[in-house]
Formats: sequence, C-alpha cells, structure tokens
Amino acid sequence: MKRKIHPSRLIVIAFTAVIVFGAALLSTPWVNTTGKPTNFVDALFTATSAVTVTGLGTLDTQNYWNMYGHWIIAILIQIGGFGIVGFATLLGYLVEGRVSLSARLSAKAETGASSSPEIKKVIFGILKMMALFEFMVFALLFWRLSTHYGYNFIDAIGHGAFHAVSSFNNAGFALYSDSLMRFVTDGWILLPIALSVIFGALGFPVLNEIWDRAKAKIGQQQGRQMPSQWSLNSRIVLWATLILLATGTVFLALAEWNNNATIGTLDPVAKLLNSFFAAVMPRTAGFNSVDTTAMTDASLLGTNILMFIGGGSASTAGGIKIGTAVILLYIVYTEIRGETAVNIGNRRLPRSIQRQALTIITLTSLFVLSATMYFRLTTDFSLDRILFEVLSAISTVGLSAGLTASCDDAGKLVLTALMFIGRVGTVAVATSLALRQSKRHFEYPREKPLIG
Repeated sequence: MKRKIHPSRLIVIAFTAVIVFGAALLSTPWVNTTGKPTNFVDALFTATSAVTVTGLGTLDTQNYWNMYGHWIIAILIQIGGFGIVGFATLLGYLVEGRVSLSARLSAKAETGASSSPEIKKVIFGILKMMALFEFMVFALLFWRLSTHYGYNFIDAIGHGAFHAVSSFNNAGFALYSDSLMRFVTDGWILLPIALSVIFGALGFPVLNEIWDRAKAKIGQQQGRQMPSQWSLNSRIVLWATLILLATGTVFLALAEWNNNATIGTLDPVAKLLNSFFAAVMPRTAGFNSVDTTAMTDASLLGTNILMFIGGGSASTAGGIKIGTAVILLYIVYTEIRGETAVNIGNRRLPRSIQRQALTIITLTSLFVLSATMYFRLTTDFSLDRILFEVLSAISTVGLSAGLTASCDDAGKLVLTALMFIGRVGTVAVATSLALRQSKRHFEYPREKPLIG
C-alpha cells in the first residue's frame, strides 16, 4: 500500500525542491555579470531568500546579477509567494470543513489532491488577486519611472514588473544597491509599493472577504442581502494592521525626527512619508528608503517588534502572524481576569487554536535565541544588530543591519536555515498541528506545579 505524504512534509519537500533548483540556476555563469560560476552557498542563500520572499542578500542584486538573474529571482519570488499563500489558504479551508467532511477532506489533505471545484476556485482566486494587485503597482511604477526618471521602455517595464512582484509578495528585493533610498522623497514610488506590501500582508482570506462584501454591497442595491458580520479572522487582521501601522508610524517618526542620518534633514511631509514607509516594511517586505544601519536604537527595537509580529495568516508576509500575536494577548488578558474561556469579540477560541499559537511563538523564540547566541559568539557585531538581523531572517523581512554582507559561509547557512524555518516551518507546524490531532482515551491524575 502506497504511503501517503502528510501535508506538513509535502510543504517542506516542495519548497526545498524549488530552492535547490533555483540555487542551481543562480550558480551558473550565465546569470551574473562576472561570467563565472557563483559560489553555491551564495546562490543557495539568494534562492532561499527569494522563495521565502525575504529579501536579504549576500550579493549586490543590482550589480552582480544580470537580466537573466533578475528574472530568475523574480520568478522564484512569485513561486514562493503564491506557494505559501496557496498552501496556507488551502489548509484553512480544509481544516474549516474537516468536521463535517472529515474523510473526503482528510484524504485530499493527505494526498495533496486539488480536484474539488471549490479548491480550484480558491486557487484561481488567489492567482487573479495577485495578478490584479501586481499589475496595478506595475502600471504606476512604469508610468513614474518612464515619465519622471527617463527610463526607456524596456527598463521601465523590467523595473516596474520586478518591484511590483517583489512588493506584493513582501520580498523586499530591489534592483538598486541602496534599496529605495534614491526615492526617499518620491511618494509616487514609495506609496504604491507600501500599499502593495500592506495588501499582500493581509492574506487572501481577508482580501477575498473584502471583495465578497463589496460585491454584496452592490448586490444589496439590487435587492440582495449583505453579509451581517465580518469573520473573526478578518476583524483581527484588519484592526491589528491599522493599529500597528498607526502606532509604528508615530513611534518611528518620533524616534527619527531629528536624526540627520535618516529623516532629520527632510521636510515634515517627507518625514511622515518615510516614517509610514518604515512602519510598513517590517510587515514583512524589507525595502528601505533610509539607511537602516543609521537608525536609533529605539527605532531598531520598535522595528524588531513589528518584524516579530509580521502580517496576516495565508499571506505573503512572515513573522509569527498577527492572529497568533492577538491570540496570545487575549490568553494573557483572560488569565489576568481569572476567566476560563478565551473570548475575542463575541466568539470563543478553541483550546487547540490557543495551543497552536503558543507552540508557534515558543518555537520561533527558541530559534531566535539560538541563532542570536551563535552570531554573538562568532561575530563582532553588537547584540542589538545581531538580534535585528536574526529577526529579519526568521520573520522573512529582508531589512539588514549589516550582518548578512559580512557573514562567512557558516553564518550564511545559519541565516538560510532561519529564512526557511521562518517561512516554511511555521506553515508546516500549523498544518501538522491542525490536521493531526489525536485523542487520548485516558487521563492522568491532575497535579499543579508552582508557577511564577
């Protein structure tokens, strides 16, 4: 009897295969400007960074890779972004319907089958939505680069398309050595990219619900009834996103307002623009319009928090995810109040979801601490810079405090593993926990150890 592959293993196998294939392509001499084979560790790092939509790089994306290398990176970003969103979204649909359709959906999940018309609809919906957002950003960037900066037709298409793909997939790869610092005062470049990152970080389930409600509102005018309430997931993601963007913008503006090495010399409007941009990027894109290494310690700490949280589930963003962070806060709030059930709004959270959130947070924290200790022992970088780089890697952000560029091969492999774990690992863990729940037919006697 043929053994079935568990979805968590399927995710790991699929992404590993794409990364290795991408690394093999990037290691060839025809995709870089030197005409020589690329060190496989650097090729592997770049492929992993692209597929995990991170944006960290050991090589100068603008000057080292040629046009073919740039297109390979863009394709890997698109595959990685769609793959994670597809896997995570399908997981949500499968788990949601598994109670009433246990046998059929479990079989589909175990074998990776996608023959159901509903699942096909989900996949095509994701593709159409990604294509729509990327095209709109491409059109704006193409227009701005060709009319204001004098790019020729081919270059405007190439740069516009690359950054549209990179931004919506929250990758953070840029075709400029200084990321987007040359556009520090250009809202026509920074705002479309920032908005693309925000929408990409919301997640397909939220975007799909927004679209369905918009259609329902139009239909209501024609006599059709509009859905009465937003789903709990959408309420959590939308409200938390708004709060994080607002508080992040204000905090970074206050921390950097008089820092002449970042935004101190800009006019007030440009300061607010770049503070907003800097608050969006840890969601987790990795573009930067100011010098990240020159930011104050307070800004680095605030950015660390934003990177650790990340974006919405089933999105192109990384981090522990907004839903996980909000659930943790409500668990703490419930415990402080002495209540037994964790409620968000008018909904009660299952205990299984609480355990999954705690598991993801604990595992991510352990990986962060382990990698931070490793780099502290093997490099001369300060602890705050190391923590920033480690969080950027495992949260698949792509912002750098300078550590990545100076790493030896062993350090690059550690960061490669962090990017892979941060992107694929959390989805694989969530899949494993959600689809493989076993019931114990007996219970041990209860005993309470001392806490606190």
